[in-house]
Amino acid sequence: MILLDNREGEPDLTGAVAVFEGYFDPETGDRRRPGDGVPRLKVGNDRIWGSECWWRADPSGTGLLPEDHTDIEAAKKLLRGLIRDARRPAAFARRPSAT
Repeated sequence: MILLDNREGEPDLTGAVAVFEGYFDPETGDRRRPGDGVPRLKVGNDRIWGSECWWRADPSGTGLLPEDHTDIEAAKKLLRGLIRDARRPAAFARRPSAT
């Protein structure tokens, strides 16, 4: 299940049912062992790398739950805060001492 599609310029697949294909090398497309590759999901005719979306297993087929929406919004708020903080000048940046 795709919780949030992070790709830009593509159709939004949030909430779509996806099939986990396994772990693959993102450069060659060769199958890899867990921990050595990137997860790949198939949604219809599209294949999405696990790093391009937030996803979770959905064995019961219930789809997006109300708590999923809450978790997604909380994660987006946290991510926006981290990005905002990363753009600020460091509060504890050390200036080189004059010699």
